Amino acid sequence: MINTNQQDTTSPSASGYDLLRHDLLPELLGEDEEKILYWAGKALARKKIKENEKIETTHFFHNAHWGSLQPVKEKKNERIYEVVAPHMSNDRPFSLEAGFLAQIVEIEKGVIAESYYEVKKKKPFTVQITVRWDRKDPSPLTKNE
Repeated sequence: MINTNQQDTTSPSASGYDLLRHDLLPELLGEDEEKILYWAGKALARKKIKENEKIETTHFFHNAHWGSLQPVKEKKNERIYEVVAPHMSNDRPFSLEAGFLAQIVEIEKGVIAESYYEVKKKKPFTVQITVRWDRKDPSPLTKNE
């Protein structure tokens, strides 16, 4: 017989994620939270690339409970993503995710990439992340690193 009151212990609960993301991190990081999270996102992407060689970003975002990620548009030196993130609010930075995507694109393109984000909708919470790169500015990282 299966107990329907048992919780799935293999993934974090929404309330646990919210507690860490919305309460603990701002307390620990203070006024530098947004900058630290951006660079932490870049470091996390480098680590995950080393572990897996290739990351399917849409699956990673879903599994990390960062939201639903969709590439929206790509131009010569820019890629735009949209993230629908039910566990976020407009008073929290989305720089961890922006840094993560910047690093993924940097490794993929082989050139330095940076990103920024903009809140588009509050319900459902939707963020647009724009990653830009300069083809003349090679990255010290390579796909095979």
